[in-house]
Amino acid sequence: MPKGLLQYLSLKLIQREPMSGSEIMEKMEEYTDWRPSPGSIYPMLARLQETGLIMPYTDADHELKRFQITEKGTTELKEAYRTPDHFRARQKSMTKMYWLLHRGMPKDVHESFSNLTETFGTTYEKISGSEEQKQELIQVLDIAIKAIKELGENTL
Repeated sequence: MPKGLLQYLSLKLIQREPMSGSEIMEKMEEYTDWRPSPGSIYPMLARLQETGLIMPYTDADHELKRFQITEKGTTELKEAYRTPDHFRARQKSMTKMYWLLHRGMPKDVHESFSNLTETFGTTYEKISGSEEQKQELIQVLDIAIKAIKELGENTL
């Protein structure tokens, strides 16, 4: 996990709704297929609380210690969102490592694949308010998926 990503994702989850450490671990696994250890989550939550980014949330369930985001935490997330290049660069390096090193993908194929995902992300951000354009984007992706599958099926 790249440095700072666990904190960012945890704040993002807590921003949506108050959560406990165990709930964050479950959601993280749901979104990423990776479950952070209690040794990663609980010290991080303590630091976030000490720095004023989160605070305890009181609800009817006294079994779980949930946290809610503070105004300072919300500001921190907004700042991180204003500079998404840092987050994107980390994500890009992780996928590059996976495809080039782990899966042995040739550089030219990876470059094309990387351009596709970058273009998709940029386009989705631009059209995210339009349901009609989202449906058109899904159709384009479905066509590409079908063509790629056919290419794989035609290989001996």
